[in-house]
Amino acid sequence: MPAKVKQHLSSIWHGIIEFIGFFPVFLLIGVITFGEPALYYWFLSLLVLFTVSYFSRCWLVNRWKVLISAIIITITVSLVVSPDIWALIPGLIFSLIVSYRGIQHAENEWQDILPSRVFWAFSMPIYFVGYLVFINFDSLTGYQNWISYLGFLFIIIMLFITNREHLQKESLAKDKKRIGPEITRLNRVYLILTLLVVFAITNFQVVQSALYHGVRSIIQSVIWLVSLSENDEEMVEEQPPSNDMSGLPPAEEQETSWFGELMETLTYIMGFVLIVILFILFIAILFKKFRRLIIQAVKSLWNVIQQVFGKKHLAETTTDYEDEKESLFDWKKWRKENQEKISETFRHITRKKPKFERLTSEEKVRFLYRRIARDIKKQEKWRKSLTAHEVLALTEKNQRFAQLERWYDDIRYGNQHFNSDYESKLNDIWNQMNQK
Repeated sequence: MPAKVKQHLSSIWHGIIEFIGFFPVFLLIGVITFGEPALYYWFLSLLVLFTVSYFSRCWLVNRWKVLISAIIITITVSLVVSPDIWALIPGLIFSLIVSYRGIQHAENEWQDILPSRVFWAFSMPIYFVGYLVFINFDSLTGYQNWISYLGFLFIIIMLFITNREHLQKESLAKDKKRIGPEITRLNRVYLILTLLVVFAITNFQVVQSALYHGVRSIIQSVIWLVSLSENDEEMVEEQPPSNDMSGLPPAEEQETSWFGELMETLTYIMGFVLIVILFILFIAILFKKFRRLIIQAVKSLWNVIQQVFGKKHLAETTTDYEDEKESLFDWKKWRKENQEKISETFRHITRKKPKFERLTSEEKVRFLYRRIARDIKKQEKWRKSLTAHEVLALTEKNQRFAQLERWYDDIRYGNQHFNSDYESKLNDIWNQMNQK
C-alpha cells in the first residue's frame, strides 16, 4: 500500500476512534433530538463530513477557502439529515466541530492535537457517567448496550494504541534500533491473550456455569449407562418439596421510594452538568479566546472564595504563639509546574500552522525542511539520530531538493542570508510538495 494512501486511511481511522471515544455524548444528543432512523443518518453524515473536510484541507492550500467550504457543506448536510429545527441546532453544532477536527487532522499529527493521555482522561469519565444516565431513564434504557459494547471496544483500541506508542518511544530512545516486526507481532499476541484472560476472569460465573453443566451432563450419561446393565435396581428420583404458597396472603405493592427518586434526579443533574463541563472544555481546546475567558472566570471565582474564607481563617489562626515548620513539599512550586504543563499542552494542541506566504526567505527554507522531515516520520523512516543531509537523502532525489539542501546548509550552519533571486524557486518547491 502506498505511504500516502496509508496516511489518509490512518487519519480517517483516528477520526473514527475519536467518535468512539465521545460516543455517549453523540448518542445522547442523537436520541433526544433526532430519534430513529434519523439517528443513523446523522452518524453517517458525521463520518462523511470528517472525510470531506480532511481531503479538502489536503488538496487546498488556502485555509480560509477550506473553512468556508466546510461550513457550507456542513450546513447543507445538516439540513438534509435533520428532521426538525430542534434537531438541526445541536446537530449543526456537533457537525461543525467534527468538520473542524477533520481539518486539524490534515494539518497536524494525531499525537499533537489529542495526546492519548488526554483522550483517556476525557473519554473514560464520559463512558462512566453516560452509562449511569442511560440505565436510569426509561427513554434511554434501550441504548445502554450500545454504551457497553462501544466502551469495551474503545478500551481495547486504546490499549493497542498506547502499547504502540510505548514501543515507538522505547525504540527511539537513546538511539536504539527500531523494533522488528516479529517482536511487535509477539507483543500484540501477548496483549490479546492478556485481554482474553481478563475477560474470562471478569466473567468467571459464566465459565463456572458452563463447566458445571458440562460435568453434570457427563455424570448423568455415565449413570444412565450403568442403569442399563443393572436390571434389579431402579433409580428412585426424589420428588422436590412442594412449593404451595397458596395459604399466604399476596404481597403488598411497594410504593416508590423517595430516596430512589431523589438519587435519580441527582444523577440526571450531575450527568447534565458533567456534559456541559466537558463540552465547555472541548470548545476551550479548540478556541484560544474562549479558553482565556474561562481562565479569567475561574480566577475571579477563586479570588471570591479566598476573600470569603480567608478572613475566617485569619481570625481562627491568630494566636500569640506561632509554630514555624519547614515543609519539604513546596505546594506553590508544584502547582506552578502543573499549571505550566497544562498550559503548554493546550498551546501544543491548539497551535496553528504558519502561513508559508508570510514567512521570510530563511524561515521558508527551514519550514520546507521540517515539512520533508514530517513526511519521513509518517513513513516510519524517522530516527532521532538522522542529520539534515540524511533526512533529505531519504526523499526523492531531484534537483529541487538538492538546491534546498544547499540553502539549508548556508542558512542553518553558515548564518548566511538567502538570495532573493531564488524566491520563486522556493515557491515552486512548496507548490510541488502540496501537489503530491
